[in-house]
Amino acid sequence: MNRLDHVLLGVRDLDAARERLRREWGLGTVPGGSPAPGVTNAVVPLEPPVYLELVTATDPGAGEAAAGLAAATALGDRLFTWAIEPDDLDAHAARLGIEPMSGGGNTGRWRLLGEVEPERPFFIEYDVARADRLAGWQRAYAEAAHDCAPGGVTYLEIGGEGLPSWTGEVDVPLRLAGGPPRLAAVGIASARGEIILR
Repeated sequence: MNRLDHVLLGVRDLDAARERLRREWGLGTVPGGSPAPGVTNAVVPLEPPVYLELVTATDPGAGEAAAGLAAATALGDRLFTWAIEPDDLDAHAARLGIEPMSGGGNTGRWRLLGEVEPERPFFIEYDVARADRLAGWQRAYAEAAHDCAPGGVTYLEIGGEGLPSWTGEVDVPLRLAGGPPRLAAVGIASARGEIILR
């Protein structure tokens, strides 16, 4: 089955967003890095190994990813997209008729299938198995020092027709919102009650 890997929240000011998530929801963050030229991130570890990634464009002229993110957040912070970890990336590549792209950063190497764009999620496959990443994510969860003990993602609200045919079956409930293709809302379990990001 396809598993939710992470949700990307596009923000205009990384420090301000980190402070707001702590103040409003009790969510802590850990430092990230630079997943693409001109893009900086921070991470909110949820129930390991799922996470919320805060991404901001620090140099929109550095590349296509930074320019797209800057345009998407021009009017303010917004849910940007989400990533799926499939059981078999190559099978999805064959089904969709597209080639995976290789990448890497300060946390290891990966392959992506699909564009990192607001209109639909992308698939990601890491060079380290999911079970072998758990210990690192458990340490990150402790380091974040959350005030709300967040759990997993309870649902994703998505817009657009035909998106489930792109994603296939996912381990998180998908609620259809209608309207243009987008990630409209995310529910996150916590000791304070469900957190809903829109």
